[in-house]
Amino acid sequence: MKSTKDAGTKARLLQAARQVFAERGLKNATVRDICDRAEANVAAVCYHYGSKEELYVAVLKDYIEREERRHPREQDLTPESTPVERLRAYVRSHLLQILGDGDPVDELLGRRLTQEIIEPSQYFGVIFESHCRRAHNLLLEIVRLFLPGADETTIARCASSIIGQCVLFDFAKEAIPIVTPEMALKAENIDTITDFIMDFSLGGIERLRSRLAASATA
Repeated sequence: MKSTKDAGTKARLLQAARQVFAERGLKNATVRDICDRAEANVAAVCYHYGSKEELYVAVLKDYIEREERRHPREQDLTPESTPVERLRAYVRSHLLQILGDGDPVDELLGRRLTQEIIEPSQYFGVIFESHCRRAHNLLLEIVRLFLPGADETTIARCASSIIGQCVLFDFAKEAIPIVTPEMALKAENIDTITDFIMDFSLGGIERLRSRLAASATA
């Protein structure tokens, strides 16, 4: 069993790594810099996490877990909630997680995670399976409620389209206020952006549903 001192060192390493990976990314971060900030021996990363890369995965996992606790994707839902209510809660939660709580380190880590989604590193598979798969499956489940009988490729494409609209507000966070200031993601317009993504997504889903119905009666 690890001592209280060991646990303290591990926690300091995670906190220091959050800052270093947020600022520099995986490639440019160094074990020495992380250990210097954590006031730990350079061997501590290997002892507690295995490698710099495994510590990077631990940092992103910790970020995801904290964001999910702050803004659950099923916030305020009940067993009686409609598919529209479930989808809206999902989209709003995703946008709130992107918005963050004003912590610059968390904001940068969110960008690192988005970069993993857009240009996956060799470690994304581990992160996705352990911490993103459940959220992805939840969205697929919601989309299926709108399109009973649709094939899984269509369901997956719809889910990807919905997520893509949300991710845009993270990936283009600096560009959007310049190009379209009214679309900039802020606390005061979370609901407006959520409503637009909902309207756009539901319109596309309804078009697909009409096509499925027409095919079924042809």
